[in-house]
Amino acid sequence: MTELLTENSFFFLLLTLAAYQAGLWLQRKLGWAVCNPILIAALLVGGVLVAADIPYTTYQTGCAALSWLLTPATVCLAIPLYTQLRVLRKNWRAILAGVAAGTAASLGSIAVMACLFGLDHTLYISLLPKSITTAMGLALSEMYGGIAGVTTAAIIVTASSATAAGPGCAGCSACRIR
Repeated sequence: MTELLTENSFFFLLLTLAAYQAGLWLQRKLGWAVCNPILIAALLVGGVLVAADIPYTTYQTGCAALSWLLTPATVCLAIPLYTQLRVLRKNWRAILAGVAAGTAASLGSIAVMACLFGLDHTLYISLLPKSITTAMGLALSEMYGGIAGVTTAAIIVTASSATAAGPGCAGCSACRIR
C-alpha cells in the first residue's frame, strides 16, 4: 500500500494541503496563536511519514511543485510593502535599527548555542537562517552544506514563536510604528 501511495506525487500534494487545512481549522477552532497552520501541517505530515515509513526525500520529491512556488510567493510579499512605502520611508531609521538588532540577536543566539551545546558545523549552518523566509533559508542552508529538514523546522519554530508572541509585543506602546 505504501508503494502505491509513494509512486504518485499527488498523494504528497494532497497530504500537505489536507494537513494545512487541518491546521487552519484547528487555529480557527481554538483561536490560539501557537496553533500555526504550518506547524500543525508539519507535525501531521511528519507523523504520516514516520507511521508509513516513507523517507523524507521521497516526500520532498513528491512536493517539488509546492517548493517551486515558494519563491514567487515570497516575492509577492513586496506588493503590500509597496503600498506602505510612505510609512516605511517615514520610519526607515527605526526599521533599520530593528532589522540590525534582530539579525545580530538571531545570529548571536545561534553562535552561543552552538558553542554551549557543541553543535557540529552542519547543524550550526542549518540553524543560522532560522529567521528568514523558507525559500531563502533553504537556499542558503543547502548552499553552505546545511540540512534542509533542520532548517525548515527551525524556520517554522521561529515563525510560530513570533506569531504567538507578536500580539503581546504589538500592544506595547514602545513597539508601535507611528
